[in-house]
Amino acid sequence: MIFDSNQMTVIQVVSNVLLFLFFMTVIYHALKLLPVRTKRWRSLRVKKMLQETELPSWLISLMGMQTKAVEEKRQLLLGCGIWLNAALYEGGRRMLLGAAVLLGAVGYLALQYPVFTFHLQPMYILVGAACVGIFLFFDTNVLAQLKEKRAHRIVREIYIISHHLLYYNDSQLNLHAKLTLCAPQTRSIRTHFQMLLNEWYQGSEAAIKQFRARLGTDEAHSFAETLNALRLNEHESYYELLKQRIQDYKEKMELVRDSRKETVSYLLFVLAGLPILNTFRVFMYPWIAEGQRLFDTIN
Repeated sequence: MIFDSNQMTVIQVVSNVLLFLFFMTVIYHALKLLPVRTKRWRSLRVKKMLQETELPSWLISLMGMQTKAVEEKRQLLLGCGIWLNAALYEGGRRMLLGAAVLLGAVGYLALQYPVFTFHLQPMYILVGAACVGIFLFFDTNVLAQLKEKRAHRIVREIYIISHHLLYYNDSQLNLHAKLTLCAPQTRSIRTHFQMLLNEWYQGSEAAIKQFRARLGTDEAHSFAETLNALRLNEHESYYELLKQRIQDYKEKMELVRDSRKETVSYLLFVLAGLPILNTFRVFMYPWIAEGQRLFDTIN
């Protein structure tokens, strides 16, 4: 089979995109396997700097950043657990998006003039710039998905903690000791939960408020209210409230599970239709094309 120049260009673009995605997947999983170092004071200092750094007013005006857009990004970042100044994030995103567009233009020109990219493969630059540009352009959708996934993880872990608190209902331990026994059951919120336990004796009410603010989800708010009620009075009626919360968390988890099943079923339906389409293309389409040519000949 002989391919013309346009087909070869399309095949080259597709192969480069697949190769880029493959290497990005390998790098991502390799980074996930690296051991995580203990956080030092420098990391806290950098985190504080990123939270407090403000962009100059003239730069905000130059990039046309609106207060509504910045506030929307702030809510998304908090929901994702990213404590970053929203204006700094939005400004950096717009500058990187402009750089990606410029790099893509350079890669396009390098198809005719390789000197622009110092004789590097222009297709790799085009594909990389396109992927980065698409990610930055649709970052709101990406952050919304990350926020939703984080909320699902938080619901699942709060559900487990609530079950363990209910198990210790008849125990003579105080609430802090019960929460300490629940700590090994946490995973994604373990850092925030441990900070709650550490700050408890400095002020339990303030510690619960900080815990609620760090998680930043509706389920975290309801769980914090339940903890505050149990802190004030560990009465049997408050454990009934905890049972109601557990039922609410269970219903939300079931809704998420059902939506995932529905998504998977749609995907399987589409995949099941591919062999049918291929059968139509291989066996039926030549007969239809031949019949069309016959009718054209008669006319």
